[in-house]
Amino acid sequence: MSVYTPLEWIFTRLKLALLFSIALSTPLFLYELFRFAARGLYQNEKRFFIKIVPFSFVLFILGTVIAYFLVVPVIFKYIILYSSDVAVAQISVQKTMSVVTTFVLGLGLVFQLSLIAIFLIKMGIVKYETLKKKRILIYAAIASFTMLLSPDPTFVAQLISGILLIVLFEFILVIAKLF
Repeated sequence: MSVYTPLEWIFTRLKLALLFSIALSTPLFLYELFRFAARGLYQNEKRFFIKIVPFSFVLFILGTVIAYFLVVPVIFKYIILYSSDVAVAQISVQKTMSVVTTFVLGLGLVFQLSLIAIFLIKMGIVKYETLKKKRILIYAAIASFTMLLSPDPTFVAQLISGILLIVLFEFILVIAKLF
């Protein structure tokens, strides 16, 4: 990687430190927020939140781990290979960290969509049977979403994102039965 401005490395390190501090302090913040709000909740609501919050953290961490160890290396490999025919690849430290954090946080947040789907099923807004019957339509929507999400000319990013979202959708259907 290359540094193009005198303060680029320092700002990159500061941004990474800020992101890690937010990531490490979020569980404590949510715990304190729950302790404050728990006094006004019914017992069944407390049990629901105690079940769902750890599951949310696990899903977020799973999404970030998949993004960091699977998606980001594949995308960088194919993008750099694709561009090596046209130009010499020189990668900026700041831009690289920006792309990596965007992918990692983005996929972590996308994995949170499963909780929203479970909430919609449990509240009766969306029926479980409807999701099962409309699988093909949902797969088409996922494919369209991934095409708009990342404009990668090699279609590697879209393929990886699409497969992950389809697996996540099937995971939602399994989890919705458990909750």
